[in-house]
Amino acid sequence: MRLAVLGDPLTFTLSPALHRAGLEALGLPGTSGALRVPQERLGATLGGLADAGYRGVNVTRPLKQAALACLAGATEEARRAGSVNTVSFEPGGAQGDTTDGVGFVALLEELGVPCAGARVVLLGTGAAARSLALALLTAGSAVVAWARRPAHASPDWAPIAGARLVAWGCPAGVAALEAADVVVNATPLSGPAGPLAIGDLPRRARVVDLVYGSEVTPWVRAARAGGLEAVDGLGLLVHQARRSLALWTGREVPLAPLARAVGWPR
Repeated sequence: MRLAVLGDPLTFTLSPALHRAGLEALGLPGTSGALRVPQERLGATLGGLADAGYRGVNVTRPLKQAALACLAGATEEARRAGSVNTVSFEPGGAQGDTTDGVGFVALLEELGVPCAGARVVLLGTGAAARSLALALLTAGSAVVAWARRPAHASPDWAPIAGARLVAWGCPAGVAALEAADVVVNATPLSGPAGPLAIGDLPRRARVVDLVYGSEVTPWVRAARAGGLEAVDGLGLLVHQARRSLALWTGREVPLAPLARAVGWPR
């Protein structure tokens, strides 16, 4: 089984390691690699991979929204979120799905955070944030998303009924943050300052940074130093990959081998 992850610039990715660990756990031969793909080359690249016999690929920043226009079909969740992170090459053409949202719900369950009734604040409104919002709402969470440019983000969020879109740092957003059970960095900001000062985060909230790298992100380290429970995006990567692998193989993939392959939790 031939798999890959596509993105640009893809300076660091553990997706191929997760793919290989999942296939090995199932006793399936296969390979996986990382391919840097500019957005303007995405359609041609997907077509070439299908012709070469690939089974599927994960898609990451900045290709998740652009992928929708390159596929023969997509799930309702992917269309509503305007985001594809999983492409399966089927006889009828490439099909898109999003496993980010269901992977995030599974991550919260692993961390012991019940989604039903949870108050979640998403810092950022991009493709991944929309996928998370859809799954969280389905799981019974209340979702507020902070947007730098609400008017610009609003059309993409219109299909996500139930999520509240607020201007970054506005009074309504600050009130939601103060009451939050979970705060998520869904922006690319990865420095110690992160998207928000640690002192502005509620002490009771679980903090999740969707950014991940070779080490825990500086924002997560700062949050932990401030007494908060915080994790980086490696946990989401593990859980979304597990669900992508299930789509490609048609089999349930055990979590433990994937976690061991990338050193999660950390």
